[in-house]
Amino acid sequence: MFENIFRISDKILSIFLFDTTSLGCADRVVLSAAFLTVFTLILITSSYLVVDLIVSRKVVGQLNKKSVFVTGCDSGFGNLLAKSLVKRGVKVFAGCLTDGGAAQLESETSSLLQTLVVDITQRESVKKALDFISRRIGSEGLWGLVNNAGVMSTFSPTECTSYEDFERVLHVNITGTLSVTHAFLPLLRKSRGRIVTVCSATSTVAYPGITNYATSKAALKMFCSCLRREFFNSGLKVITIEPGGFRTNLTEQESLANMVHKGFKTATKEQQDFYGGNIAEYIMGGVRLASQYVNNRPQSVADAMAHALLAKYPKICYPVGYDAYLFFGFMRMIPEWVGDYILGWPAPYGRQCEDFKQHND
Repeated sequence: MFENIFRISDKILSIFLFDTTSLGCADRVVLSAAFLTVFTLILITSSYLVVDLIVSRKVVGQLNKKSVFVTGCDSGFGNLLAKSLVKRGVKVFAGCLTDGGAAQLESETSSLLQTLVVDITQRESVKKALDFISRRIGSEGLWGLVNNAGVMSTFSPTECTSYEDFERVLHVNITGTLSVTHAFLPLLRKSRGRIVTVCSATSTVAYPGITNYATSKAALKMFCSCLRREFFNSGLKVITIEPGGFRTNLTEQESLANMVHKGFKTATKEQQDFYGGNIAEYIMGGVRLASQYVNNRPQSVADAMAHALLAKYPKICYPVGYDAYLFFGFMRMIPEWVGDYILGWPAPYGRQCEDFKQHND
C-alpha cells in the first residue's frame, strides 16, 4: 500500500522538482502524508467554494409577489438596498426618518416603492408603520424585514462619552430594532420569510473609542442569534450583516474628527490632560488612516442584504469588506490578551495632540 502511495506522490512531487528517490522510507512517509494532507485540504476547500458558488446563485421564486420593509432608508445602505430591490421587481416599504429623505427616495424610484416616515425609537410610530404595511401587503404577506436604521454618535473615550450619548445609541440600535422586530414578527412568521439585521464587524471585536456603538451592535448580534435559534425549525430565517469600514457620511474624516473633538470638549480639565496627549494622537492617527482606507463600494453591503433576503439558501452571517474578513476575522481567532496588545491604547498624558490645539484655536 505504501509503495502505491509513494509512487503517486513521487510523480506529483516530481512536477514541483522534488526528488524523493534519495529519501529513506520514514522520510518518504512523512513527506507523502504532508502532501496528501495539503492536497486533501485544497480539494475540500475548492469543492466547498464551487458548491457555495452554485448554491448561492439560486433565488427564491416570484419576486414580484415579495414585499420587504427596510428601515433607515434616508441615505446609506438602506437607501441603496431599497433601490436595488425595486430594480429586481420587489415591492419595498422604505422607512425614512424625515419627510425630505422619503420624498427624495420616492423621486428616484418607481411605484414599487412606498415610503413611510417612521422613528423606530417611538413605539407609536412603529405601530403606525405596522398598520400602514399590513393594509397594503395583501394575501402574499410580508416576506422580509431589514433592520438597517442605526446611529454612531461619538468616537471618544468611555469616560468622555456622556450618559445621554450612551442612552441614545442604545435606544436606537437596540430597543428601536427590538421594537420593530417584535411588532412585525407575526407577519414574518406567517410568510416564513426573512429578518435581516445590520450589525457590524465590531459585533464580536471590542473596539475602543466607540464603546457605546460596539456594545449596541454586540447586543444586537446576540439578539439575532437567540432569535435565529428560536425559529430554527419554523421556516423563518434570521440573518446578520456585518460590514467593516465603508465610505459613508459617517466615516468621512471630518465627521469622525468632529466626534472625537466633541468628546474632548465636554471633558473635564483632568480628563483632557489624561486623554489629550498620547491617546488623542493615537485616535486621530486612526481617524486619518480610516478615512484613507475605508471601502469605497457601499453597494456591496446592499448586495449582501439583498442576497440575504432573496437567496434560496442564505448564509447565517455576511461579513462584508476586506477588513471584516481579514482584520476582524483574525482578531476573532486570536486570544483576548493578544488582541489587547493590538487594539489597546497607549499610555495616557503626554504633549497635547496638535489636532486638538488647532480645533480649540
